[in-house]
Amino acid sequence: MKHSLLLLLVVLSWSIMAQEKIGNKIYKYGDLNHSIQGTTLISFEDADAKSMSKTLEYFSKSGANIKSYNTLFLPGTEVSEDTFMSMLSKSNIETLILIEVVQSSKGTMNKTTGNAYATVNRKKGQSTAVSGSVQTTKTVDYTTEMNLRLTIFSKKDGFNAPVGVVEGRATNDSPDTTADQLARRIVRRMAKALDEQNAFSPF
Repeated sequence: MKHSLLLLLVVLSWSIMAQEKIGNKIYKYGDLNHSIQGTTLISFEDADAKSMSKTLEYFSKSGANIKSYNTLFLPGTEVSEDTFMSMLSKSNIETLILIEVVQSSKGTMNKTTGNAYATVNRKKGQSTAVSGSVQTTKTVDYTTEMNLRLTIFSKKDGFNAPVGVVEGRATNDSPDTTADQLARRIVRRMAKALDEQNAFSPF
């Protein structure tokens, strides 16, 4: 997916605004009040199918009239800026939300698992039961920290510059927690914080 125009615009305005904490490891730049209006298209390129489904669920519950980028464009296809902007207009998209992973840290842990077993030996009418366990240790790579950035664009200015930016971070000390689960945790907090900031206008 190519959002070259949008990705270039993200860099500027959010970095010069004052940062404000609005939730558990969630921070905002800019005024979020009623920043999400009308039919909203959300793009989260790094999300798997479940994470994208959950993202739509979190925002729908918060009051957004939300659609996935993949409902307009096939996953993995390259889209020109002209085609992209034309499709936004034809679909009456009023707000565009872009979510991206801006930082991800990984760690390594030795994980030990145990399997119990039991056997029965039969000999000349006698049975002998033997039980025990086997432990296996393996090295596991997992995501220890993730930072996401959510950028909001509006049709009011032709999607030319961000009207608000939200950044979220989550840490993890369990190798059983996947990167996608960590991302969903952050997005859920973001949606909650946006709701508390009155970002969602009635539609």
